[in-house]
Amino acid sequence: MMHYMESSIEALGVYLHLAAASHRRNQPLVRSRLLVLCGVMAYWLGLDGVADHCRTLVLDQNQSHLLGRFADFDAALADDEFIALLRQLYRRYPREKAEQMLASLGIDPAGERATYYTDLEYAASLLGVSPAQLTPPDEQS
Repeated sequence: MMHYMESSIEALGVYLHLAAASHRRNQPLVRSRLLVLCGVMAYWLGLDGVADHCRTLVLDQNQSHLLGRFADFDAALADDEFIALLRQLYRRYPREKAEQMLASLGIDPAGERATYYTDLEYAASLLGVSPAQLTPPDEQS
């Protein structure tokens, strides 16, 4: 699978901010769409706990979501139907549009990542959970 979608921690932050804003505005469908994009970006960044948490949030909202067919994003990204969904979502929410949406909400994430020690801490903060909640028990020290 080609990475046609940007996968940087800064991009993940933009989409996580939008997902949180959608949750606050009671827009569950928009939130789910954004969380799918977040999950894929987190997976590509090696933040498996973040990806799994995004998947869980989507399935908590909609148990019959396409993601429910797969154990994780690794399996989903091997499926043509999921890839088609992912392309559709990225066309709907490209990075530039996502940044404009964020600006319209008065959120400026510039330099925000630098205030955290790790990408995991940054993502956890945006998801409103502790880093420990996103780390599998066998990886916690």
